[in-house]
Amino acid sequence: MFKKIPTVLLSQEVIDKALSRAKKIEVPRQIQLSDRVRGEVNSKIAFVEGVAVSHFKRLVKKFPSIEHVHPFYYDLLDMMFDVDRYKVSLSRIQWAQERIVEISTAYIRQAKKSTDPRELNGILKAYYGRYSSLVNSVSKELEYLSKCRDFMKRIPDINTEMPTFIIAGMPNVGKSSLLASITTAKPKIAHYPFTTQSIFIGHCEMSGEPVQVIDTPGILDRPMKERNEMEIKAVSALRRIDGVVLFLIDRSKESFYTVEQQNTLYREIQAMLRRPMVRVQSKMDISEKLEEEIGVSVGSKDSIEFLKEYMNSRLQEARPRDT
Repeated sequence: MFKKIPTVLLSQEVIDKALSRAKKIEVPRQIQLSDRVRGEVNSKIAFVEGVAVSHFKRLVKKFPSIEHVHPFYYDLLDMMFDVDRYKVSLSRIQWAQERIVEISTAYIRQAKKSTDPRELNGILKAYYGRYSSLVNSVSKELEYLSKCRDFMKRIPDINTEMPTFIIAGMPNVGKSSLLASITTAKPKIAHYPFTTQSIFIGHCEMSGEPVQVIDTPGILDRPMKERNEMEIKAVSALRRIDGVVLFLIDRSKESFYTVEQQNTLYREIQAMLRRPMVRVQSKMDISEKLEEEIGVSVGSKDSIEFLKEYMNSRLQEARPRDT
């Protein structure tokens, strides 16, 4: 969704790009001096106008409208920056674009009435001043949108229209290994904004349609009291994703956590996400017996296939609820 947002040129970059290229514009020297100067002035004004207007139009078009993004992305954007300031910034860019068109039209009209080369050069100089002043008037907005773009480009590319399974559980219970075993491709890693955590995304196919599997290390692997503010907000955003949660329980002797600690986290996530949840016992190759609904070992193809068949049976619950 956010990959096509263009690079934001800052105000001085817009001005320099326009004026430096405008200097190179010339018209045929065979015509009368006043006509030649007038032609150059009008061409330069039109060119300079086009540089800013095309860039500003592109920004307004390519930056997403906050009101129309999926609630998951809205929560992330609201977590990352001031949404109201974002909307105001885009509105100001739209205003600057319209004002540049207005003054460019006015100065071209003024130039068309003049036959004095000196006066024409004065008109061009005055236009450059007004143009630069207008572009500079939205310098803070351009700087802010540039930062917003940097944040947006780092947002995990989660498909909110695809059936989804979310892997949860305490650290070192085998979440990442399970993700790699379930999905056919190497999981894509997306670093989460404002945290040192990451979101891991893999895909597989079930019943002839693509399915998304998400692992969220550092976000859904510890009690609420141990999470920082950003992680709590991240959990809130994840509540917007429809799907089924696969909660891994490690009952092996190598587990760093007691079953009771894992059960506590299970209950917390169940209350927070309010999604269908399946308890999956991991590391069955080193566990004494199966005590959960499903048991897996990443080294056992049969157990992975059994889990995938079970996931397929829950596919309807994993689909977005509005489809």
